[in-house]
Amino acid sequence: MPRTGALLPLSREHHASLVLARNIRKAAEEKDLQACEKALRAIDEHWHSILSRHFAQEEYLVELMKNLLNPEHVTRFYMEHAQLKKLACQQPTDRLQNYLLEFADLLGAHVRFEDRVLFPDMQQHSLVESIVLPDHFEHEVVPKN
Repeated sequence: MPRTGALLPLSREHHASLVLARNIRKAAEEKDLQACEKALRAIDEHWHSILSRHFAQEEYLVELMKNLLNPEHVTRFYMEHAQLKKLACQQPTDRLQNYLLEFADLLGAHVRFEDRVLFPDMQQHSLVESIVLPDHFEHEVVPKN
């Protein structure tokens, strides 16, 4: 089902996250330290340039619609956002490959969950057509140490 309303720009941004997840996984599987460090920088860049705002917009939308949505979907959505935020904002000190694989797997699974389960649930309700997503949010982007 084609996305409409507030879901359209969010769905379009998912492609970049899926590409990132694939590239991170590839770097981790190559076991090349330089590629892994590059993947780590890519996570940081993606978080600061796309994901932090994207997450804030999705959370705004889910908050407005949560009473219309399947509660299990809402719970999973918030839980995975919290896990991804924590991973994106931490500086792994060891086991870099494991960290990269965990982040890539979670990001890929989360995007697919939103596209295949949560967004179709949201799109069943006409409210999603009238919601305008704010461009800017007053939120703290936690820098890596």
